[in-house]
Amino acid sequence: MKVLYRTLILILAACLFTACSPNPPPAAFTPIPPVEQPTQMLPPSIVIPATQLPSATDTSQMPPSIPPTTGDVSQYAPQVGDSAMMRGDLRIESSSLSLDASWPPQVTLDMAYFQPTPCFQLRVEAAKPDAQGRIQVSAYAVAEKDKACVLMALATPYKISLNLGSFPKGHYSLWLNGAKVGEFDS
Repeated sequence: MKVLYRTLILILAACLFTACSPNPPPAAFTPIPPVEQPTQMLPPSIVIPATQLPSATDTSQMPPSIPPTTGDVSQYAPQVGDSAMMRGDLRIESSSLSLDASWPPQVTLDMAYFQPTPCFQLRVEAAKPDAQGRIQVSAYAVAEKDKACVLMALATPYKISLNLGSFPKGHYSLWLNGAKVGEFDS
């Protein structure tokens, strides 16, 4: 016990003497030398006239945007230059149809899909009902052939609601890329 008591007193005394000792002398102050200014002149600023800047509506040099979440099927109809573009298949994650409570009822196709890459643009073709009341909808994507796309495919699907319009009185079935989505009466 005496050994423990002596050890504790020795540690306490050492702490007390170091706490009461004077502060060390301050370090010598050495100023930081000033930065020399360059003797060369910087190149003049480049000024581009406002008439040569792309307008806010010019999207030719902008990356592709995320498609809107709602729209009319005619917004995604094939375009004139699509034949010169590369066609890619969509992977349909889910699809459903709904009828609006209007008169005549409006048919809406809701779908979640994956494009090959975000550089592709959605295209949708909806055919008129055939004799059996089948409405065939074809959805695919197009992108420029010779333009490199460094964007990777997205991990979350795009979602869109497409208004297919109204149909004459009858019983119809809606098919998307060969798969039946559902049936409805108009």
